[in-house]
Amino acid sequence: MLPISLIVVSDYLSADGDGELRQSIEAYLHDKAGVPAEIIVMLPAGSNFSYGAQSVVVITHDSDESSQLKDAALPYCHQPLIAVVEADCLPQPGWMATLHKALDENPTAEAVSGRTSYGDGSMMKRVMSLLDRGFIECRDRHGKVIHVSSNGAIYRRALLERYRFQPGQGPFVSAHIRQDLMNEDGIEMAVDPRAVSIHAYEGLGFIWDVRRNKGFQFALMKLRKRSDRSRLGLAVSAVMASFRENHRTVRSVGDQFCRPADWPLLWLMMLAVRVPEFFGALAAGDPAAFKASTRYR
Repeated sequence: MLPISLIVVSDYLSADGDGELRQSIEAYLHDKAGVPAEIIVMLPAGSNFSYGAQSVVVITHDSDESSQLKDAALPYCHQPLIAVVEADCLPQPGWMATLHKALDENPTAEAVSGRTSYGDGSMMKRVMSLLDRGFIECRDRHGKVIHVSSNGAIYRRALLERYRFQPGQGPFVSAHIRQDLMNEDGIEMAVDPRAVSIHAYEGLGFIWDVRRNKGFQFALMKLRKRSDRSRLGLAVSAVMASFRENHRTVRSVGDQFCRPADWPLLWLMMLAVRVPEFFGALAAGDPAAFKASTRYR
């Protein structure tokens, strides 16, 4: 048993949310490489979910925002290390033990992320794993890790207690704001791509929703710095920011995610995803309406 409290939340309104939760919990409980000391499942008030294991505690909270559920779980955690995961990311065997070892071997790091992938069973999954999830593994020009995964990482407890999510921002924006604060304060983070979680993949409709949220994310972050932008100018600027992030990711770790035959589709999708991002960025002026239009929480 590992000295880790595991927080599990759902950030996406999937067709079988309870099934995803059960599958996720079972994957952690039955991992021969090491299981967490306790699992805290955080759900919105009114949820009706139970799991019959002594080490699993189900708690409800009066928010449907996944970021607020993650923060609300902290008082129920009793271990010095806290893993925070999302139910639609299924850990591969050894995920937690690998990250625990990485953190133990790097005492100056305050958080360590694993790799998130849609799997490598198809060209599209490999390409979109890189574009949607690969940025976690990128480093700045000094070789410093500048991202921590919002759906699969282990933290030293003090870091989570210090850096809370802002309410009412949505999962993409709240994670971006927190990450910027950590980077400004020089927090040291690590990443170990050997620890893999397979993210649920629901086809092109799912990708459309992900990329709308990316456009909304970049637009909101730009509005925080300058609120007098025109709606069209803001959308174009947000899409360009997302493109640059993807381009850095491709240059940095593209060959780790994609096979040689995947590259034509990669460059096609590099352009195609800008369409939903543009529409997401246009919605930045009405966050309530945007929340109602997306399955992310």
